[in-house]
Order: sequence, then structure tokens, then C-alpha cells
Amino acid sequence: MSYIEIPDVTLKMIIDSKIIKIGTKVYASSDNNIVGTINKEGAIILNIGNEKRVFPFPSGAARAITKTSVNGWKFWKILDNGQFNELSNYKEKYKREE
Repeated sequence: MSYIEIPDVTLKMIIDSKIIKIGTKVYASSDNNIVGTINKEGAIILNIGNEKRVFPFPSGAARAITKTSVNGWKFWKILDNGQFNELSNYKEKYKREE
């Protein structure tokens, strides 16, 4: 049996609502030197080794870094006005504005 992730809110939905912009950098909570970029589809692009990899969901991108199951909405942060904020904050903002 395989697991299929069906999110209630996606990064694409948040981008489409203009809460997050295409090209926004995301930083790993475990190491601010690990940086990804959000593309126009709402996926996170990471350079792992010498390979560019695209992850459609924040948790998949986080698993690629931690090698364990982790909540990507909590793992990834955005630097906003000099302060790091979890992706989950932007998800909650989207839900409030729906």
C-alpha cells in the first residue's frame, strides 16, 4: 500500500493568492545554510550534491534533508523582514484569508 499525500493547502495556492512570491527562498530549520527556492508550481527546488531536485510538497523536501519523516510546513522557514517564519505561518494566513 502506498501513501498518497493530499494536502488541504498547497504552496501553489499560497503563491496564487500572492502571500508568497515565486522565487522565494526557504531555509531549513536545522541549518540556515540549506536553502531551497519555491518555483511557479509551488514546488521546492533543492541542490542536493550536484543535482537539482524538485519536490512538489514541503515535507518531501524536508525528508530529502533529514532522511526521516518530518512536517515540511514546520521545517522550512522564510526570511521575512529580518525574521524567520515557518511556512506554516503562511499556510495559516492563507486559510484566514480564504
